[in-house]
Amino acid sequence: MTDEERELVERWIITLCETPPVIDVELMRRLIAEQQATPQGVPPCQPRPSGPATA
Repeated sequence: MTDEERELVERWIITLCETPPVIDVELMRRLIAEQQATPQGVPPCQPRPSGPATA
């Protein structure tokens, strides 16, 4: 993985609150830009409450 791909993965996770399904530099740049251009801005990721561990 290149440094550019690592940076995009980090930005993707921060912006979309999930890991990218594929690492495609051009697609990732485009989707991150679209998300950041939305009127409401980029909401921070909300932590998911963890439930009790089950066996």
